[in-house]
Amino acid sequence: MKIRGCRVSAPLMQLWGECCRIVEWIDRSGEYSCIAVRGDATVAEIRECVRLHRSGQRHTLTDDPATPAGRVRLRRA
Repeated sequence: MKIRGCRVSAPLMQLWGECCRIVEWIDRSGEYSCIAVRGDATVAEIRECVRLHRSGQRHTLTDDPATPAGRVRLRRA
């Protein structure tokens, strides 16, 4: 799977004591997706979760050359 950009949040502590991270990415077709993973997930586990992600809402970002921003990009954290 080829992606345009990916961002992983810092660990977020939940009220019940567990920790998670939010993973967001944009694929080559401009589709934005996000998932939550365990806070201690390894790079390989995160990569596998992104590769297997199929369900949920889908949002398509378009590259419109007429807009000043040009390509849609994820902000750096």
